[in-house]
Amino acid sequence: MNTQPHDQTRGDSTPFFQDNQAAPLSRNEVASLCMKAARGAGMSWGMAEEAGFAAAWLAMHGIDGPGYLCTHLKQAQGREWAELCPSVARGDWRAAGGRALCPIVLGATLCDYAALSDGPVADCSITLGKVDCPILMLPFLANIAQKNGVSITVSWAGGSVVVGQGSDWPETASGALAALPSEAELSLTAQQGVATDPPAGQSPKANTGADTISMLNTFAMRTTVPASEQSRAGAGSTLDDND
Repeated sequence: MNTQPHDQTRGDSTPFFQDNQAAPLSRNEVASLCMKAARGAGMSWGMAEEAGFAAAWLAMHGIDGPGYLCTHLKQAQGREWAELCPSVARGDWRAAGGRALCPIVLGATLCDYAALSDGPVADCSITLGKVDCPILMLPFLANIAQKNGVSITVSWAGGSVVVGQGSDWPETASGALAALPSEAELSLTAQQGVATDPPAGQSPKANTGADTISMLNTFAMRTTVPASEQSRAGAGSTLDDND
């Protein structure tokens, strides 16, 4: 760990790590850092909070949530967040123009529609199309499975994973989704059943690499840049903050 005094101008509260040193962050540290990073990358504050939640949930289940979020934020650079939102219609939630969906926006929207007929209710089938870093959907799908009493299957050509069935489903699902090619077209189905709430890992820490922490801090620092006429003119997000 870097033992230099904390630089108050950096605007973050996480420890600094060097080289390939693992950073054992607590759940609160993961949520805080990832929320700031998502906001710095252009998400609304509401979506940024959802990003922090998703990264922290994954970390508490032994998955490098901060690393996957960092990858997604880098992939989304230069694209308008509004273009990464689903166009909600019964059975078809693909983004306009065949673009890849943001998994955070998609997950939060699925939660918003959890009790509606167009949403992930029992016996539904929803085409999602391409989704960036789909592993980031898992925390949202887990919540929906618990709330609606369903098991949710995410499918693609040649494979599928089930959310909410068995105590080790986070490990199985995350491994499969992490290995998907970027062009994979996804769909979602839900079936009535008792969803399993997997226990959090025995360790309350997430081991994330120093390079990931550095990149997330870089994103987070964008929320502390001094105001200018140009930044004021482009401030905010194209996403609705009502979530």
